[in-house]
Amino acid sequence: MSMSFRQTDLTVNSGDSNFSVRIRNARVEDARRIQVLYAEVYGPNYSVSLVSDKAKMLHAITSDDYVWLVGEHNGRIIASQIVQIDPANRLAKALGAVVSREYRRHNLIYSMMEIIMESVTKKHKLVDAVYATTRTVTAAPQKILNNMGFSALGIFPNAHKVYEHETHCLTAYYVIPAWGRRRRPVRILKQIEPFYRLAQRELLAKLPGKELELGRPKIMPEGYIDENPQPGRHNENLIQFETIQAPSFVSARFRKMGTSGVFSNSYVPFHKPNLMLVSHDQKTEIYMQYNPQDHYSVILGGNTVVTDFALLLNSVAEVIRGMNVSYLECLVDAYTPELQRQAMHAGFLPSAYFPSMRQVGRKRWDYIAFSRSFEILDFRKVSLIRTYRSYLKEYIKLWNEMYVETALRSRH
Repeated sequence: MSMSFRQTDLTVNSGDSNFSVRIRNARVEDARRIQVLYAEVYGPNYSVSLVSDKAKMLHAITSDDYVWLVGEHNGRIIASQIVQIDPANRLAKALGAVVSREYRRHNLIYSMMEIIMESVTKKHKLVDAVYATTRTVTAAPQKILNNMGFSALGIFPNAHKVYEHETHCLTAYYVIPAWGRRRRPVRILKQIEPFYRLAQRELLAKLPGKELELGRPKIMPEGYIDENPQPGRHNENLIQFETIQAPSFVSARFRKMGTSGVFSNSYVPFHKPNLMLVSHDQKTEIYMQYNPQDHYSVILGGNTVVTDFALLLNSVAEVIRGMNVSYLECLVDAYTPELQRQAMHAGFLPSAYFPSMRQVGRKRWDYIAFSRSFEILDFRKVSLIRTYRSYLKEYIKLWNEMYVETALRSRH
C-alpha cells in the first residue's frame, strides 16, 4: 500500500461561517490528545485497546493497515475515526468514531467516513466491503451509516457490559463489482432463514435491482435440528480445559498452528487471541479473545480431534462463564449446516448474517454470527432504527423458543 494513501489534510466548513475544522491523518504526537478526547466522551472505561493501550495506538497511527483521521479545531483534537484494513481478505472495519460533545452538530463523522470510503473503495480499491459495529445507546451512529449506504445485517445482543449491558448493531457497505465472487448457494438452517431474508431486504433497499441479490438459499428440512437443544449438557461430560492468558504467546501459537477439524473454516476478522484453552489430554486447543473489562469473549479458532462441535462449545462456555464473561460469540460459515445445528444445540443463537465476509481463494464466503448470553437479556435502553428492531424480534423469538418453550414442553 502506497504511503500516498495516508495523506489526508483538508479543511471542512460546516456551513457555519464562523466554524471550520481541519481533517487530517492522526500523528504520533496526537496520542495523548486523542486519549483525552475518548476519556471526555466515554469516561475512563473505554474498552477498545487501540485507544487505551498507547503502544497499540502508536502502531495503528503509523501502520498502513489503518486509516486514522482526526478533526482539529483551534489546536484541539475534537473528533476521531479509525478504519482498519485486512488486505488479504479485502475487508475493512470502521471503529472508534467519536466527536466532542460540543461539536456534534457539524456532521464530522459523516465527513470523515466519506473521505475514508472514497479512498479505500473507489480511489485505491483496497477492499470489497467495509463493516462496522455501532452502539445502541442512541440511534445516531446507525443513522449516519445507513445514510451512507451501509446495510443493516444484524445485532449482537447484550454483547458488552461496562456499567450496564449494551447491544451492538452490525452494518456493512459493499463494492458492487466484487459481489460476483460471492460463493453460492448457501446451506442454512430454517432458524437462520429470517436473518438471511432481512439481510436480503436491506441490501436490495440500498441498491434496487439484482446487483446485491443474495439468491435462493438451500434450507435444511424440518426436523434437521433437534427440538431439545442442550446448552450446558451435564457437567461430567464436558471437556476439561486449562487456561493460558499470555497474549504474545497465544497470538504467536495461533499464527503457527492455524485451525483444523471443526474449526477449519473459523474466521473472525480484526480480532487477536489473548486466551488459549488447552484440554487435559492436550489434543484440543481453542483460541479466544477475552475482554474482562466489558465481559465479552469470542472464539477465533482451534485445533482438535473432537468432531462434536456442540460439546466443544458447551465446554468452552463452562470455562468462560467462570471467568466473569457474560457473552460468548462464534462465527460459523453459511455452507456447513451441521456446524450451525450443533452451535444451536449448545445454546448459541444466530443474530446476524454477514454476506461475502471472507475471501477464500477466488470466492467470498457468507458467515453467521452466533452468540450465547449468560445473563438475563435486557433491551429496555436499546435505541434501534427499524431494520435492527426486526433482527431483534427474530432473535427474541428464537431465544423464547430455546429457553422458555422448550423448558415448558419438557415439564409436560
